[in-house]
Amino acid sequence: MENKNLLTLWIFKKNDENRIIGSIGFSNMVWGVFLSCYLGYKLDKDEINQGYMTEAIKKGIDIVFSEYGLHRIEANIIPRNKRSLKVTEKLGFYNEGTAYKYLKINGIWEDHIHMVLLNDKV
Repeated sequence: MENKNLLTLWIFKKNDENRIIGSIGFSNMVWGVFLSCYLGYKLDKDEINQGYMTEAIKKGIDIVFSEYGLHRIEANIIPRNKRSLKVTEKLGFYNEGTAYKYLKINGIWEDHIHMVLLNDKV
C-alpha cells in the first residue's frame, strides 16, 4: 500500500460504522505507460442487493482515477456470477472478452469475463 501497488477500501454498514460488511481491492497497480489495476471485491451475503457494492466501487473508481491517475481498471468475473457482472455493467465496465481457464478456483480452472473501465481523462 505504501508503494501505491494496492488500495484496499472497507465497506461499513450505514447504520453501524463498527461493522465491516465487505471490502474492495484495487491491486497489481502498474505505473509508467500502462496505468492500470485489477479490481476485486467481496460483501457479506446478508448485505447483497442493497446497493452497498455499487456505491463503494463507484467511490473507489473515483479515487483510483482522480487521485491515483490510473487509466484502466480490470475486473475478471466468472460468467455464472451474474450479480457481479451486473454491478460492473452498471458502473460502465465493458466486456473485452473471455479469458479461458484464467484462474484455478477450488481446484478447477475457471473461465472469466474480462470487464474493463477506462478513464478518458488520462
